Formats: sequence, C-alpha cells, structure tokens
Amino acid sequence: MTTDTSDIVEYPFVKHDDLTVDPRYSELQRRGPIRARLPYGEPCWIATRYDDVKTVYGDRRFGKALVVGRDMPRMWPTRVGDDPTLLANMDPPKHTRLRRLTSGAFAPGQIRNLRGWVEGLVDEHLDHLVAAGQPADFISLYSFTFPLHVITGILGVPEANAPAFKGWIDEMIAPDSSPEVREHAHETVTEFIKGLIAERRGEASDDLFSILVRARDDEDRLNEDELVSLCMSLFLGGFETTAAQLGSTVYTLMTHRHLWQELLEEPALLPAALEELWRWIPSFRYGQAVPLSRWAYEDVELSGGVVIPAGAPVVPEHQVANRDESVFPHGWELDFHRVDPQPHLSLAWGAHRCMGAHLAHLEVEATLTKLLQRFPTLELAVPAEDVKWSQSTFLRSAAELPLAW
Repeated sequence: MTTDTSDIVEYPFVKHDDLTVDPRYSELQRRGPIRARLPYGEPCWIATRYDDVKTVYGDRRFGKALVVGRDMPRMWPTRVGDDPTLLANMDPPKHTRLRRLTSGAFAPGQIRNLRGWVEGLVDEHLDHLVAAGQPADFISLYSFTFPLHVITGILGVPEANAPAFKGWIDEMIAPDSSPEVREHAHETVTEFIKGLIAERRGEASDDLFSILVRARDDEDRLNEDELVSLCMSLFLGGFETTAAQLGSTVYTLMTHRHLWQELLEEPALLPAALEELWRWIPSFRYGQAVPLSRWAYEDVELSGGVVIPAGAPVVPEHQVANRDESVFPHGWELDFHRVDPQPHLSLAWGAHRCMGAHLAHLEVEATLTKLLQRFPTLELAVPAEDVKWSQSTFLRSAAELPLAW
C-alpha cells in the first residue's frame, strides 16, 4: 500500500471545450489514482479507472458532506457547489430520506407514463426548429428549450416563469459569477419557490411539486428549506445535463456520418446506440468535474495499492473511466455493436446516481427517434471545426449548432 504524495501533477493537462478527450489519460489509467493540483483549492486525487471511479461513487466510505467549508479543488477562484442544503451534498441518512421522497416520481414506470407527453413536446419543438428556417441553431431552438419545458412541466413551474427561473439558476452555478450575484440569485430562486409553495398549498394537483408540498404539510416530512433545496436540485439535475447531452449527441452523429447512416438503416440499433453515446461523450469540461468530488471518511485502498487517506478529496473522472479498455475493448472508439457492455458511469453510480436518469434517457431517445424519422438528411451547416463551444458552464456543450436538412 502507498500514500506517496511526492508526485503531484498539475491538472488538467490541456483545455478542451469540444468533445476531445486527451489521450494522456490512458497513461493515467495505467498508473492508477494520482495526486493532482488544480488551479485553486487543496490538492486532490484523480481516479480514472472504471473500478476506482465506481468505488468512489458507490462506496459509503466516500461521501459528499465533507465538501462544506473545505477549500475544494476547483478551476475558478470562488467556491461553487458547496451548499450544504443541496441534495447532492448530503450523505445518508439525510440524503436517503430526501431522495426517497422524490425518487418514486422518476421511477421507470412513472417515466414510461410520460412518453406520450414527451414525444408531443419533441414534435412541438422540432416544428419550431423547422419554422426558424435553415440553417437552424439546434442549441437555442431545441436542446435548451425542450428539456427546460420537460422539467418545468414536471415540477409545475409556470411556463411563463421558466426562462427567468433558468437564468437565476445559471447565475447561481456559473463559475464566473461574483459572490454577490450568486447570493442574489439564490435569494431570488428561494423566494420564487416559496411563492410556488404558497400557491400549491391546498391544491389537488398531481404534479411532482404539489406532491412534495403535500408531503411537507400533511406528513411533516419536509421543512420549507428542504423543499426549496429539493426543487433546486431537481432542476439542476433534470435540465443542464440533458441539454448538454442532446447537443453533443447530435454533434457526434453529424461528425460520424456512418453511425447516423447505421441508425437510418437499422432503427433497432437505437437503444444500444444511446447507451454507447452516453458512455463515449464526455459531459464535463476539463477540470470541471470537481463538483462530483467525494471525500474519504477513512483510509480507502484503490487500485495499485494506492491508499486515499481519510479526509482527502477524490475527483472521479467518469468520462475517462468510460473509456477504460480493460472494461470496454477499444473504448476510445464509438461502437453500436458492443457485446454485453458494462454500465457507463456518465450519470454517476450508487446513492448519488442521477435520479432523473430514466427521464434523461427518454428525452434523448425520443429526440433521436424523431430526428431520424423527420430529418434523414440532417447535417451540420458549418464545418465541424467552426462549431462554437460554451465557456460559461461546467458542462461540455456546443454554444451553437447550425443544422440543415
């Protein structure tokens, strides 16, 4: 076993905002967990092997609650994401209790019941794309508006308030937001949600938000602060990741035309293709996955006999683990014909696995199904190297994606 900290790597290597994954991560996987220093915050460990990342996500010897008050490793000067009231920063048993109140609404059976509604929204938003004329920007006209419509509909946020609500959330989590802007946005969102709580009290609506309000009022399981926190967590988890994945999925298929053609010729490949795209597409910009960090509650041995000491932060680089060739043969390649592939880790693992995973899968599946049916000749309207990538979020996302058909 070793806890040697003499070899601390400056991290990340090279800034990539597009979907490029630095090939030097293959060498990191061969070495096992490494000590690293990001531009700000305390040194941390980087886990890149599939089994190590799965352990960091799923083993209860690692947790999230220790982030509060720590000088968390990060890419920006100010700390973001260490709010102790957010579901993502809680550990059992508190996390278990709050998660149980919402997870039923996102169970596979419940999500299947939403399919007709979601497919209707897909057609509605694709109609808007067509009406805009060619070339049409898929990002502004679809990949942000569609999942925003879905999650605000599920939470019961009035459609007219959805853009403002998203804007406040963006200000809360943007790495370049000042503390003053972030605090003001947090206060604004809090008051907005409290207003929705007041409106829902006594109503018989069956949307998720109303169910949560009744759980608080009737069974005293949620206090108002917990309810506000849950709504913020559900919005963050139910919108941003899906929006980025939609844009990146279309970009990937447009730049791998043979795979788009495979899906046109063999639609039955779509379920396997979706899993492969989730595996292969890197979701976080380099160094920006630190909000997913876990802290060791005790000494934990990972691969190669490396011991993560108690109290140390570990960044689980799932987008590298998803290419671990000891688990996914030729893992750096896209392959819709993998035999018995292992589950990808793009939506985390264990207690903190994205509760909206089934909803996100439905949104991407419904979108691709309709795109293949309605726009078989879909293509990028600009060269791939001219696609602009977002600089304002933690996630890898095209800022604009002009399409023609």
